[in-house]
Amino acid sequence: MPARGRPQLIEADDASAPALLEDLALGHRAAQAGPDDLFDNRLIRGDNLTVLRALGPEFAGRVQCVYIDPPYNTGQVFAHYDDGLEHDRWLALMRRRLLLLHRLLTDSGTLFVHIDDNELAYLITVADEVFGRDNRIAVITFKQSSVSGPKAVNAGFVSTASFIVVYARRRAAWRPGRVHAATARDPRYTRWIDNIDDPSERWRLVPLRHAFARARGLDPKSLRGGALEAELEAFVLDSPHRVVRTARIAARDVGEPARQVLARSAAEPGVVLRAERPGREDMYFLGGEQLIFYSAKVREVDGRRVTAQALSTIWDDLLPNNLHKEGGVEFSHGKKPELLLKRCLDVATAPGDLVLDCFAGSGTTAAVAHKMRRRWLAVELGPHAETHCLPRLRAVVDGDDKSGATAATAWRGGGGFRFFRLAAQAEPSAG
Repeated sequence: MPARGRPQLIEADDASAPALLEDLALGHRAAQAGPDDLFDNRLIRGDNLTVLRALGPEFAGRVQCVYIDPPYNTGQVFAHYDDGLEHDRWLALMRRRLLLLHRLLTDSGTLFVHIDDNELAYLITVADEVFGRDNRIAVITFKQSSVSGPKAVNAGFVSTASFIVVYARRRAAWRPGRVHAATARDPRYTRWIDNIDDPSERWRLVPLRHAFARARGLDPKSLRGGALEAELEAFVLDSPHRVVRTARIAARDVGEPARQVLARSAAEPGVVLRAERPGREDMYFLGGEQLIFYSAKVREVDGRRVTAQALSTIWDDLLPNNLHKEGGVEFSHGKKPELLLKRCLDVATAPGDLVLDCFAGSGTTAAVAHKMRRRWLAVELGPHAETHCLPRLRAVVDGDDKSGATAATAWRGGGGFRFFRLAAQAEPSAG
């Protein structure tokens, strides 16, 4: 970070490009710096089209991930922005910005655009033109509310979803992270290994619910109808290596000597047989079928040990409960859950990568990127760059923000950021 004193201009290479002026008084950094802290993050107030042009000379080809949540063009007027442009103008606005974002991304970079169904189809058409249809990775359906409240009494369909359109800068170079999502307990796993420390041939398998009832001093009949399901799930997650089910497996799908053990198990139906596989996980068989352990389904997701599945294009596990409290700022109808942003960044980035959001809103993307130890650039046009983003990001740096993704990222504070405005000679864009 430059020494405090004289403001620093970030000049573009060509004379026609705009410049950014640093406001040293509004930058912020942690009182104590750690060895891995990142300080050259930038919060920029100004028209995002003009700012993106200004960032081009320094950041072209360096941004690993872009997440944007532009106005949905619904025709509504909210407290912080007007969401009603003519359709053609909205498309032109998006196309110009997508062209600049395309230039800023690395070859392996990812673009996430959050949108609702009002302009979804048209956005895809424009983004296909800019990024190439072959580079469209997915259209994610994000469940953002439940069928409840006043809207549930309306005739027709209740809208509960928005969408995230995902593009790679160049699909051949795209290397997404392997991410899992929390899901419900799998009820097919119905048996419990009583004596797990004994050799597998002596294992006693009892009904899972009986083992749970015994551990809790309950009558197994009291568990009928899904009673105590949350406690049962916790019991399973505490010892998933003891919760099992069997599944059919063909002899051709296993190698030697596991094939021989599989054949033996069919002749000894009450005995669990183990097939050792040097360098790989051992396999277990019971009654001519494979014994599968619940531990294979358990992952740590957002700091919690849960039943998990590979990430799909339906995201219905991130309902924004208490969203209004996240970050300590109010941003009605515009704020996105921090864990949603964390998931996007888990897919597309690694620590130290550069993340950009040019519709920063209340600063959610920057806050999450900072907590995940990513570098970031956040651009916001209106005064809430100072009234919303600035205090929120200061709290993140100081370790005072305990909400959102803080627990999931084990964030305790650190790093810093710089604040910029468009220089006086940089005229706002016409859109």
